[in-house]
Amino acid sequence: MEEPQRQRVAVVGLGAMGIVAVKNLLEEGFDVVGFERSSYVGGLWHFTEDEDTLSIIESTTVNVSTDRASFTDFPFPVGTSTFCTAKEVENYLEAYVEHFDLRPHFCLSTSVRSISRERNDGRWRLEFERRPSEWFDKVVIATGPHIRPMMPVLEGADVFTGRLIHSKGFKKPETFAGQRVVIIGLGNTGSDVADALVGHASNISISHHHGAIVMPRLLDGVSATSRLSYRFIKLQGILNRLLPKFAERLYNKTARQIMTDAFGVVDPAWRLDPALSVLVANPVISDTLIANLLSKAVLSIEGIRKFVGGRQIELTSGEVIEADAVICCTGYKNDFSLLEKEYDPSSTPSPSWLHAPGSKNRPYPRLYQNIFSMDAPDSLAFMGCVWFVTGAFCLADIASMCIAQVWSGKASLPPRSTMQHWVDTQEKRICTLAQRGAVIPTAVPPSAWLSWADRTAGMGVEEHVGWSWKGWLFWWRERKLWKMVMDGPFTSAFWRLFPGRRKHWDGARAEILRLNKEVEESREKARLLAIKAKAA
Repeated sequence: MEEPQRQRVAVVGLGAMGIVAVKNLLEEGFDVVGFERSSYVGGLWHFTEDEDTLSIIESTTVNVSTDRASFTDFPFPVGTSTFCTAKEVENYLEAYVEHFDLRPHFCLSTSVRSISRERNDGRWRLEFERRPSEWFDKVVIATGPHIRPMMPVLEGADVFTGRLIHSKGFKKPETFAGQRVVIIGLGNTGSDVADALVGHASNISISHHHGAIVMPRLLDGVSATSRLSYRFIKLQGILNRLLPKFAERLYNKTARQIMTDAFGVVDPAWRLDPALSVLVANPVISDTLIANLLSKAVLSIEGIRKFVGGRQIELTSGEVIEADAVICCTGYKNDFSLLEKEYDPSSTPSPSWLHAPGSKNRPYPRLYQNIFSMDAPDSLAFMGCVWFVTGAFCLADIASMCIAQVWSGKASLPPRSTMQHWVDTQEKRICTLAQRGAVIPTAVPPSAWLSWADRTAGMGVEEHVGWSWKGWLFWWRERKLWKMVMDGPFTSAFWRLFPGRRKHWDGARAEILRLNKEVEESREKARLLAIKAKAA
């Protein structure tokens, strides 16, 4: 008897989000083809000197510890530093592709020109720049959130005789040797660019309109985010639901306390206060920003009012400064224009989003759980539209497991009315936050989203650590492991620990034990060093 033909799935984009989507869809039996316009995988984690191509700065150190930054069933190599380099991430992604033998399913150097849906059979037509069109049963858009650079509109920019670029074009700090550089934007990218320029540029200033919370990567010898355990995430969900204003004050107070513990009292001249709420803006993760401000290697200046000719810039304070280069670290916006308008999830933005100060003219994708198309949930899904403070690779892994389980028929989506209610509620929440600042459009409530993802992907987490009989059994039989799961580092391997519908990873238990042991050893080492320092 002839076997039924496997459904063909196209994954567009082969950065970290695309390659994990290919892997998880293959595990559920789909015929998957991944398309990437570059000649390599890994997206922005592959450094290139091409100023028209987005890539990480070579000197970048990642902001998320490796235990949280990895995919769920493929840890970073033992011995990798807690916060590794951009090159180590690039090597990690290449190793992931080789380990799961994904390369035969990739079409590199292939640009997708447009994606449309056939009216007669519902299949998707992909048109390419230099090859014949192909048809697929399903499509995953994995082009990621960093598509179009957002350049600020600056009065008089046309009369500035210096260099004005977006951070996308910043590749080598040596090219700014001896120059006076102004960086627009006090965020993670702005901090990284400033640090890279130290020792090269003659003068470095960060121009910003609001403050920021600055957090270290390490605190007491371990990742500062190690406090964000699974128990914390669950309690956070309860507080968000019952006491949202109290919860927000608590999060901001905790983040500020970490900042104070790490750096002490900050100088008011740096204008880090008042900072936006952590619900609206990401904390700046940097071990060098405060030190650079303290040493005056980097200066904090007011926002830019206008360019006044030549190399002169007028600040909002009225002060006029001179600069040879201005680097705009002002972020990116998503772009879904590959799709025909009917299936573009951002094609009909609400007035509430358009008129919110924090929307910044960015597209807002209306997707169920920020993954599934509302117009074709059975065959169109998106990667890179889910965000909260955790590892992006882990999030992408979980999201693509959800897609694979739903499309394979092992899990189901709720009725359209329920999905519509979720989308409307999520949009209202984001628009409310956008009244206060430039909120990330794809931010979701962590606890609620993870609960949905756990059920949909079939990871068995809440079943084994909740109040069910399996939860009590796990607590009774595995007290030590249960404690690690609840209060230890919130590791990526956690999501592959329990049996469920998605593929189980036999190495999850050993990985959780290893990481918890490393954290305890690092914490004890830091404690002894602190005692020794006090004694001296």
